[in-house]
Amino acid sequence: MVLRDDGRSAVRFTVRADRSDAAAVSAFLGFVSTRRDLAFDGSSHHKVPLPEPVGAFTHALLCAPALGQGCVAYPAIADRVAAAFPVFDCEIGDADPEVLVDARIHGHGSLPHADWARAPQPVVDLRFDVRPSPYRGTRTFKVFGTADLEALMAALPGADPASRLDVRSFRGEIRSLTPAEVPSLAEMRSFLQG
Repeated sequence: MVLRDDGRSAVRFTVRADRSDAAAVSAFLGFVSTRRDLAFDGSSHHKVPLPEPVGAFTHALLCAPALGQGCVAYPAIADRVAAAFPVFDCEIGDADPEVLVDARIHGHGSLPHADWARAPQPVVDLRFDVRPSPYRGTRTFKVFGTADLEALMAALPGADPASRLDVRSFRGEIRSLTPAEVPSLAEMRSFLQG
């Protein structure tokens, strides 16, 4: 924990000891120490570029106490403990509202933010109507995992010709796929990771 306000509030980050590097943890601690007030400025979150990579990570995500849930198990202090963790640029959308950040860090398939030796888990926002498929269609973009994208892409070539799959990246760019035009998984990974 990085304390602030004479110890009346703090920013917390978690590190799995077996999945981190001491130099990376030290560098991230230094970064958070100089920006600890960001998590308490009234915004739900900030995605901030790191001046130097921390391990393989290029950005930090600082979340207000309500979003970060840094000490949710301790109600007496929960509203005074914010959360921070290193992320890859492609994992949090540049213009993500609080609801999407919450889904990415707490929802199904959320970022394993205590694991500092992980591979990037890019934003996979999908809007689709693919018939037949095991998925119920959605008219608005929702947070999904890479495995869901792969399953929908696999179903698309044999789907009804009116089927569609829209994929949005962390940059807000949208790629529309149809049964007649399905790119390779490698091409989609490249699109999602930037």
